[in-house]
Amino acid sequence: MPAQKEESIDLRSILRLLYKRLRVIILVTFIVTVLGSVYTFFIATPMYTATTQLVAKLPDSNSSAAYAGQVTGNIQMANTINQVIVSPVILDKVQNNLNLANDNFQKNVTASNTTNSQVITLTVKYSNPYTAQKIANETAKIFSDDAGKLLNVTNVSILAQAKVNTAPVSPRPTHYLGASVVAGLIIGIAIAFLMEALNNKITKEEDLEALGLSVLGVTPYATESDFANVVNSAAKMPSASGHAPSVSSHTPSANSHNATTSRTSSALTEKPTPRRRR
Repeated sequence: MPAQKEESIDLRSILRLLYKRLRVIILVTFIVTVLGSVYTFFIATPMYTATTQLVAKLPDSNSSAAYAGQVTGNIQMANTINQVIVSPVILDKVQNNLNLANDNFQKNVTASNTTNSQVITLTVKYSNPYTAQKIANETAKIFSDDAGKLLNVTNVSILAQAKVNTAPVSPRPTHYLGASVVAGLIIGIAIAFLMEALNNKITKEEDLEALGLSVLGVTPYATESDFANVVNSAAKMPSASGHAPSVSSHTPSANSHNATTSRTSSALTEKPTPRRRR
């Protein structure tokens, strides 16, 4: 039970801290979101993809046993082609044929096939959709021409030519903006906790208790406006006679002070009247 109470107190403290630094959290989240938007729409380079498909087969066999082995061999051959088709042996020729400025595109050329499938999918990602299409089709063409020399495979067919896709695959605005908001919240909360950790001011009794000190008393704090409000409230409050009492902060004048002083002085200097003797 005490542990549960302590946990509840800690949770309230955290919520109180977050509410106290809410402006900081909102400001940081807004700034990070704006930076993410600027990067997404003005800095990040849009990337486009082009996809082509091809299939390679071993020579046909007449017997059923040989045919079963041929299917297995075709699948294994497809796995080998995935590595060969994206190798510099093929892509260097693509670069020369298309007069590309550098070979940076090679890291964005991938080949894959689904499990137990002979169909190879070649995907090219590039900053220009038309260049991406040319790279994909040229890669498939060069491989089909050189497959017999590289892998002793003469039966390579291109199933589908790559087409131009003008819709960028990255950056995705919704993903980037969502990530920016989440990152802003995390950073804002972290800054809020850091500000609280670096704040060494004592503002409540719990701060003294955390230092092992006892609270002897609490002095309320009030501003001049608070006193003015109290005076105004008292002036508006009706008295027993039905009239509002006069509340004034007027100090005694100099004349009344002098009169009081003179009376006091005369009382001190006056001599007592002597008694008559009989």
